[in-house]
Amino acid sequence: MAAFAVLAVLVALGALASVDRAILAFVQQPHAAWLDLAASLITVFGQTEVVGTIALGVALARLRARRSEWWMPLLLAVVFAAELVLKLTVPQASPPGELARRVPLFPFLEAPTGFSFPGGHVARVAFLVAVLRWPTGVSAAVVFAMALTRVYLAEHWPSDVVGGWLLGYGIAAVISRRP
Repeated sequence: MAAFAVLAVLVALGALASVDRAILAFVQQPHAAWLDLAASLITVFGQTEVVGTIALGVALARLRARRSEWWMPLLLAVVFAAELVLKLTVPQASPPGELARRVPLFPFLEAPTGFSFPGGHVARVAFLVAVLRWPTGVSAAVVFAMALTRVYLAEHWPSDVVGGWLLGYGIAAVISRRP
């Protein structure tokens, strides 16, 4: 969580702005309609409603199986609350609208906030794959794909998605500790 705090301070101070812009420009170099659609489809799986439904389903399945950690996926609500508080307090504007490539598949699921740090899609997905204890390689690939799509679509800066990753994994690590 210390790395997240340092990153949040750097973002709030604007210290990463030039690096963010350079990486965003690099990630957006390939531009094809099929990439826009594919990235937009992938990003749906990070929506609060989708990840929340998955977390609820997993928790219910674990409860039925009488597993002691059945409740852990429900702490996705903690990730969401932390993300919302940070998005209201860390002054990082989203990338310019003219760079956006998102295909509006489900516009009713959109809930823009004033600032973009940390990346919520990445935080939620990172938290869930960590709590579900997916294999490291699979977990990393899923989180990286979500992060890459969020930057490619110009929904977030690279520092936003790194912040989301640190937040999601950090909260999962704290709740996964056994006494």
